[in-house]
Amino acid sequence: MSKFKMIDSTTANHWLTVPGDWRRANDRENYDILWDKSQSFGQVWPRPTASKVSEFYELDDYYTHSHQSELGKDVDGFIQKVQTKLSWLQDKGVEPDKNWWSNVIVGKGLRILEIGCGNGSNLSVFTSLGHRVVGVEPDPTALKTARDLGHLVYQGTAEALPTEVIDDHFDVVVFMHVLEHCINPLTAVENAANLLNPGGRFVAEVPNNACLGAKRFGELWYWLDVPRHLNFFTEASLRSIAAASGIRVDETHFTGYCRQFGSDWKKAQKKIAESFGLEDDARITRSAYWLYLLETTGCPNEKKYDSVRVVGTKP
Repeated sequence: MSKFKMIDSTTANHWLTVPGDWRRANDRENYDILWDKSQSFGQVWPRPTASKVSEFYELDDYYTHSHQSELGKDVDGFIQKVQTKLSWLQDKGVEPDKNWWSNVIVGKGLRILEIGCGNGSNLSVFTSLGHRVVGVEPDPTALKTARDLGHLVYQGTAEALPTEVIDDHFDVVVFMHVLEHCINPLTAVENAANLLNPGGRFVAEVPNNACLGAKRFGELWYWLDVPRHLNFFTEASLRSIAAASGIRVDETHFTGYCRQFGSDWKKAQKKIAESFGLEDDARITRSAYWLYLLETTGCPNEKKYDSVRVVGTKP
């Protein structure tokens, strides 16, 4: 079994300092990220308290608070359309769409638990495939949004599961862009493994911090989203945390390339830069995105895609 562990501040190296929360104008606190090279894993340090974490989501426009995509549908000019087309032609990522889920979750009427279900969009997909779903969500606004769709959702966190599910068992447990938010992701995955029936499926997707976008854009990278994101995974550390919890990893998939060149993604990174007083930063110029396209052309998946997903089984 893998020996995954949380960051040790006495041995980890400083990776990045994020000068505030770009979504909350009054938060100008420096957030330091430490990196453990041996595990290919990083964490915000010092660790925030649970009450502090809840404040990070007190936002009017967070994507889990509605059924609208946070990334908009801007009308693109000719040059933008060319760049989008070129990146799309290279995008061989595996999207977690309805067809993908139908091939991963085989059978009918399976019991599926999504921890951190957000607005319930995935629960709706699972229901449409004929499965019985339960969600867990800590954010009251997102929880209400999911319940408004008719889903059974309990309030709780991945580390402190609600009593309604903690003694139950499921055929599938899902974390979609959740582990990066957890105060203790190892406890979260261990809890999930304990809830799985033998032979049950485990699915987890997180931002991929081995992506060259993380290196090129640094604190301006849209997928960084500190301080809501507290943990920074790569393929290696995501596989390791699953294995450490008794999950046999069967598949790894990457997704999220073309969207890094979309006008809405660029607009978000420009907004981040402006919030940090870096509106003229060379990393977000038009030429910088063309260089990034060249840099990522033909590179390995772990360097190209912004997200990584594992599918595993509880033996």
